[in-house]
Amino acid sequence: MAKLESKNITNDLSKDIDFREVVDNLLDGVLVTNGEGTTLYVNPSYCRHSDIQPEEILGRSVFDIAREGVLFKHSVSADVIRSKRKVSGTGFMRTINGKNINGYASGVPLFDKDGNIRLVVSSVMDIDELKTRFDEFRNSSAENDAIQIYENFGGDSGRPLLGEDPAIIKIMRIIAMAAPTDVTILITGESGVGKEVVADRIQHLSKRRDKPYVKVNCTAIPANLLESELFGYEKGAFTGARSTGKAGLFEIANHGTILLDEIGDLPIELQTKLLRVLQEKEVIRLGGTKPISLDVRVIAATNANLRQKIQEGKFREDLFYRLSVIPIHIPPLRERKGDIIPIVKHYFNEYCKKHNRSLIMPESAYVSFESYDWPGNVRELQNVIEYIVICSEDQYFNVNKLAEILGLPSAENAQPVNLHDAVDRFEKQLIENALKHTGGVRKAASYLGVDPSTISRKMKKHGIRPPK
Repeated sequence: MAKLESKNITNDLSKDIDFREVVDNLLDGVLVTNGEGTTLYVNPSYCRHSDIQPEEILGRSVFDIAREGVLFKHSVSADVIRSKRKVSGTGFMRTINGKNINGYASGVPLFDKDGNIRLVVSSVMDIDELKTRFDEFRNSSAENDAIQIYENFGGDSGRPLLGEDPAIIKIMRIIAMAAPTDVTILITGESGVGKEVVADRIQHLSKRRDKPYVKVNCTAIPANLLESELFGYEKGAFTGARSTGKAGLFEIANHGTILLDEIGDLPIELQTKLLRVLQEKEVIRLGGTKPISLDVRVIAATNANLRQKIQEGKFREDLFYRLSVIPIHIPPLRERKGDIIPIVKHYFNEYCKKHNRSLIMPESAYVSFESYDWPGNVRELQNVIEYIVICSEDQYFNVNKLAEILGLPSAENAQPVNLHDAVDRFEKQLIENALKHTGGVRKAASYLGVDPSTISRKMKKHGIRPPK
């Protein structure tokens, strides 16, 4: 009787609502097809996002449209009809005025009494708009600054792992082998080298790519809140706790992946609890007694020297070995100078497109980029390039501004270069690099294509010490 009364109340409340008007004013795009894939309805937001006019799509089969590849290249509605279940995902739609239109789409089947698909309702959102909304949510409080939750986003931020150095190639191979497994991975390296990029790539290539992906910055959450954020709490666990309790980030990441960034700064008392979570694959909320089973893939990252922290008693040795089943160390940019120019070219082109600039990069700029040690690594390099792309006033990338930022002599203030001195400096650098990579005079000579006696003579001339 209560259910019947509730149904009647619902009908009374909704009888004056024009649901067509409601859907026409949604921010998200909506497309409706019948069970065969014929388009019955699109709302204005769908047309605005995709730059498709209603008459171009209504009454047509989504299978035919996707096959043509003009209006869109993939149809979630078609996937729903094929699989007879809900389908969600991101995908490239098409190119409009030189810009790739990418959307996040969800399609839901509506069945008749015989179990046949009657309608398919799909919603589409522009990826850029989706990221904007998510950033607004994430930045809505200081707490959210430290936590990022991606559900069914695939975890691929689009930032590539760039480089041709042997160390980077090795990392790419490790990612390819380790990503499909569920082993715990520890990523180390200085700030700005791309630890999060590696973590994203691992998640994107894993079998959990369509599951929740939670990123936690262990240093951005106050120590007194970190335990309750990670492991959750029951109602009444402490003063100010929610009356309903709260799920922890490990619970939110269940069946997916959690990235624990800056793990080296986790308080020692929480390291013990984290170790138990990893060993037992379960978590107990703060103030609770009932274990909650977990199926979470853990990726940890840090710029700290964990072995040194172990010696100082600031990091548990057993936790270190539990985390570093697969260790990945990303070398700083100054140790892979050969990667600087390819990275510069990549981000120069990217930021020129992003800010609609048509600039020319002078050869002298590449010399400045290679002459700098980049203590902030790839992140610093990106920031410098984007700043100068925006601030360059004519058609050339502002080399003097670059020199000013990096503290290098500008082109107009540089001292005259003596050719013999320049050749000597280059020769010395070549020999030092060859010795560093080969470890001996004979191997360095073979590497450079000269006699060992030539290397010995040049070492004496330039004051180069033999390798240990």
